[in-house]
Amino acid sequence: MVLCLTEAVSVPGPLLKELYEHFAEIEEILATLEELGNKEGLERIKRSLEEYKKKEYVTAKSPRDIREALMKA
Repeated sequence: MVLCLTEAVSVPGPLLKELYEHFAEIEEILATLEELGNKEGLERIKRSLEEYKKKEYVTAKSPRDIREALMKA
């Protein structure tokens, strides 16, 4: 009897979705760690917190609002 490996694997849809969601979460964690791991990243965070405290930010409820806010900057 000879055993052969196939070149394709069948993965159930719900499992694939769950794996992708966990991958996205891990990717976000890694991006955060990278941002915290360099001096420029920490400076951006510090500046952002100061802007937030001073209410120097714009809110948007739609893609159009985002576009308009970006065009003003």
